[in-house]
Amino acid sequence: MAFRELFFFSLRRDVASRHLAALFAVGWAASTSLTALGYTFAAQVTAINVVALVASLLSVMASTSMTVNDRDGVLELYLAQWGRGRYALSRAAANLTTSLILSAAVAAPYVAARGSPPVLLSAVMSAGVSSLLGTYLALVSKNKDRAYALAVSAWTGLALAYDVLIAFISLIMPLGEEALAALQLINPLKLGPLAATAAVDPYLLTMGALGEYVVAHWGQGGVYYLAASLYLAWATALVFAVYDTAKRADL
Repeated sequence: MAFRELFFFSLRRDVASRHLAALFAVGWAASTSLTALGYTFAAQVTAINVVALVASLLSVMASTSMTVNDRDGVLELYLAQWGRGRYALSRAAANLTTSLILSAAVAAPYVAARGSPPVLLSAVMSAGVSSLLGTYLALVSKNKDRAYALAVSAWTGLALAYDVLIAFISLIMPLGEEALAALQLINPLKLGPLAATAAVDPYLLTMGALGEYVVAHWGQGGVYYLAASLYLAWATALVFAVYDTAKRADL
């Protein structure tokens, strides 16, 4: 079976999953509730960040679920007929496609009601890297419980705890603005909101010291180049990690 056929076979199986339907319902409810915030500038920035959080969480959980579910009767078939490398790439591609569709659907109510495309950009970028992360975590896990625990822990660390940790470090260590900016920009879940916020807040005033530093050093247009470059680097690294893990790990 060619890569394309394997990809579509996995994708059809994933889309019909009850797990995906449940995640979609949660995301749709969250996005719909955001429409009550109105049309203000603050509402758009809030929606960009909240939808990014929701999309990243749903994507990492969806990709983890779809990958570990392969172990229920079809993984042996995949590996025997198509090999580890092809399986890993097709699974990552199917997970990514599913997550992008899911994130677009999650952002749709707010975008349709308030006409804010940057919210969609934030959701899609956050979902993409989260999907690859979820795929990788599922492959390195020996069982479902551990895979889900790793996925939740990774998302909590990157999306919620990371900023608190940086704030704490900045209080006890004399880090310069370059170091603080670098610590924040290496977080892949920051990149979607960064690019989306720049579309509604060109000077990134709502991002505090990070926004001031980025605009001062890269300019308004350079923000998109910076976000895209870092995002591509993360995506490439995660794809390689997925492929290498599938080739080496005891699946």
